[in-house]
Amino acid sequence: MNNLSLKIKMFLKNKNTVTIICGLLAIAVLYIGYNWRLRSSIDPIRVPYALDTIDPRTEITKDMIGYRDVAKASVTSDVITNVNALIDKYVNANTVIPKGSMFYKGTVVSKDELPDSALYDMPLDETLYYLGVNITTSYFNTILPGNYIDIYVQTITTDVDGSKKVMVGKLLSNVLVRAVKTSNGLNVFETSDEARIPATIIFSVKEDLHLLLRKAASIGNLSDEYRVDIIPVPNTTGFDGNSTEGVVTKVTSEYLKNFIEERSIYIPEEELEDPTFNNNNNTDNNEDVDNETNND
Repeated sequence: MNNLSLKIKMFLKNKNTVTIICGLLAIAVLYIGYNWRLRSSIDPIRVPYALDTIDPRTEITKDMIGYRDVAKASVTSDVITNVNALIDKYVNANTVIPKGSMFYKGTVVSKDELPDSALYDMPLDETLYYLGVNITTSYFNTILPGNYIDIYVQTITTDVDGSKKVMVGKLLSNVLVRAVKTSNGLNVFETSDEARIPATIIFSVKEDLHLLLRKAASIGNLSDEYRVDIIPVPNTTGFDGNSTEGVVTKVTSEYLKNFIEERSIYIPEEELEDPTFNNNNNTDNNEDVDNETNND
């Protein structure tokens, strides 16, 4: 054993021997590493792809997805390889996924990440209302989608003697904001790269309240006698962390409601669709003309 041990030590002390051994080890490492990289790039990987063209804002479902094997080297870091990252997600608003294409990060987003995502959950019995605002009336961008606001109405009435009367009150409470847009229709809060100025707050209300707001906005356009301003005011509903389930938008001032209703007229849809409606009006007008003729 001592002789063997001595021979090994002498063998290793030989510089030529050590150089040859190190060279062989280096070649072995390079060979193994090269073959591993080659196998890794050639070995196929299973990836999902679009069976057909998928339009923007479309929800991705299982029947839209196919699978195929591709060389691992052709799969870049932005390709989505896990199908669980696709199911129940949406195609981004500015993207079309062509038929046969793989899915890429940035082209697929969650529902909450879609622009105007709040509009997707709008109840069927509600109607959108677009309220014009500016940086001041939007409280310097503190009214956000998902917030609740109250709707105030300010009326300025001009009497026959030229004097003016101002009336201000809260008309509606707990109105859910669904989107805030710029004058170009862009979402104010979808990017932090640029400062966007709000021009419109979008919310939805029941049809009777939608008509009430339309009437209020129209009163000031009909006569110089009245001016009506619709003013959004943030409230703290939901800010305490409690659930907002069961929060209802409601009229808070019957006096203001009656003031608006008394100065406007609403024709029900069934009367507008009634072909005899205009005929009846024409008949009334003809009778007036006949009476004037007879009086002459």
